[in-house]
Amino acid sequence: MPLYEFYCEPCHTIFTFRAARVDTSTVPTCPKCGHRLKREISTFAHITRGASEAANPDNANTDDVMADRLEQAAARLGDRLQALENDDADPRDAVRVMRELAEAGGLRFNAEVREAMARIEAGEDPERIDEEFSEVFDTDNPFEDGDAQDGAAPARNWLRRLRGPARDPNWYDLTSSPDC
Repeated sequence: MPLYEFYCEPCHTIFTFRAARVDTSTVPTCPKCGHRLKREISTFAHITRGASEAANPDNANTDDVMADRLEQAAARLGDRLQALENDDADPRDAVRVMRELAEAGGLRFNAEVREAMARIEAGEDPERIDEEFSEVFDTDNPFEDGDAQDGAAPARNWLRRLRGPARDPNWYDLTSSPDC
């Protein structure tokens, strides 16, 4: 029985769905809020780039090189990243991991984000920091101007997302229907 994982952005949660047969096209709605889910790659899956790209990095796109570095760093930090999914994860650990990932990708957070991260590492309340720096966190790019790129992922709610999504322990049935 195939299992599929889907992510709900509003709930910041990953849900597991089981199907009677292979079904790569059905996309369910969130069991909690009804929002359309996004298919996720299961944490046990591992995708590698083609051997020719790895053998000749000069031909690789800069974004691909950065993505490769981030993937390698994420693999290295795997256990620490997974520990951040726990509700009782220490926000200071989340900041340290984010800093390591950014450094691995050759990125540097802007001054305001660095200040917020330093204050979280010093033990200040992340919720208070999130409120105080909300304008900074609502920008499209938390990195220094030299790191700004078209299509940079929005930093909105990034503090909440440092921990990674919650995982719903339940399994839901994946059904093919016009609603999905």
